[in-house]
Amino acid sequence: MSVVSPQSYLTRLRFDAEAAARQASDLRALAQDHDLAERIVDGLIARRAGLADEPGRSLTRVAVQRMPATGARMILAAAGELLVVGAGRKPAALLLESRGFTVAGTAGPVIRLVRRTANMAEVLATCAALRDLGVIAGPNYVTAVAPVVKGMDGLASPRPTPHCPADRPGGDSRGAGIRVAVIDTGIDAAAASAPHGWLDGIRVDDSAAGNRDLLDAIPVPDGFLDEAAGHGTFVAGIIRQAAPACEIVAIRALDSDGIGTDFSVADALFRLADADEAPDLVNLSLACLADETIAPVAIDAALDALSQRHPDTLVIAAAGNDGSTTPAWPAASKSVLSVGARDGTRPAAYSNTGYWVDFAVPADGVVSTYVQGVRQVHTATPGAWEQVEYRGGYAAWSGTSFAAPQVTGLLAALRSEGLSANRAVAELKRRSVKATEVGRILESPQATADS
Repeated sequence: MSVVSPQSYLTRLRFDAEAAARQASDLRALAQDHDLAERIVDGLIARRAGLADEPGRSLTRVAVQRMPATGARMILAAAGELLVVGAGRKPAALLLESRGFTVAGTAGPVIRLVRRTANMAEVLATCAALRDLGVIAGPNYVTAVAPVVKGMDGLASPRPTPHCPADRPGGDSRGAGIRVAVIDTGIDAAAASAPHGWLDGIRVDDSAAGNRDLLDAIPVPDGFLDEAAGHGTFVAGIIRQAAPACEIVAIRALDSDGIGTDFSVADALFRLADADEAPDLVNLSLACLADETIAPVAIDAALDALSQRHPDTLVIAAAGNDGSTTPAWPAASKSVLSVGARDGTRPAAYSNTGYWVDFAVPADGVVSTYVQGVRQVHTATPGAWEQVEYRGGYAAWSGTSFAAPQVTGLLAALRSEGLSANRAVAELKRRSVKATEVGRILESPQATADS
């Protein structure tokens, strides 16, 4: 199969082959080795035990619990929490009151309810009882930068790289006049003002509820970068490399461990829906695994509100990294363009695939903007740790999180040429090749086959 790859419109990214090999191997292991994934999840649950939101400051400082097993998938939800959509009926309110759930917040028509002592069986039983009353209800699923979070124990974590791109070009008009919202871990203040210029103009809000990536906060600051620190900064850099002149709005809906929830992501989407001027594109480099019978109720409602209020806004999401054909959300939503990772003309071994994936691009060892700091990771020797230092302003990282922003950036560049949302998507499809299991494949030519 041939792959269309004119340099005139495709992303000119750098790829680090050494980092790619290591990270892709880790992602395959996380997707295929159930015992390894179980160990990582156990560590995540222990790391976040006892976390609780601080009113007005965070929607993501949540402890997490396992959902009952659904096949080989490990589904996580915020401990003791459930979500309802429009639960104004008295019987529903009485039921929730009788079971001790209290309102912790609202986003659009979605109500977040909490009873910290409730176990997952009680949460699911309450959701079922609410649905019997005709109320849309579900657990507050964990929405993360990967179904099993990248970076835990150093697996598939970003690597320092010498293969840095040139500084942001001043005369490149790709993306001019186009606004892109990146819902992620937020943006690092130092990276946003770095000399390379790739993140110039991205506003950083340092307030408690702002968009600054805290980098080192979970469970408490310890002097080391958290598991997904810099994820949003990295994603923003990929978009800018494809569309250097676009405007980027960074929104923090995940913490620096890469953990958010159905509610925290929906809250960000509802705020975009309520705005008089919505962005032209929204990038969601995150994935939520959900019970096949209970899709994420808040994200679903928020996407519907955004498409109703701003029908020309395109939403692009990562397909996820657990090597499955089972839909992940929000990528599987009909109003979202889903992007997976490919290895040549085949899906990457870790990438989710299926009828619901629209595009696939190379996503191993992508080089982009990153933060400065030190990460502590496990080594192959049991009980031993390695300290990895990031100083150069760039890193190499792998996964569908970094496939989605390539497509977002390409669409931003096409929109800046005057194409409507629908025409931009149609043009991207025209410039791609249909493939099995991953929709259509796009070539991100390796400007340098770095090794």
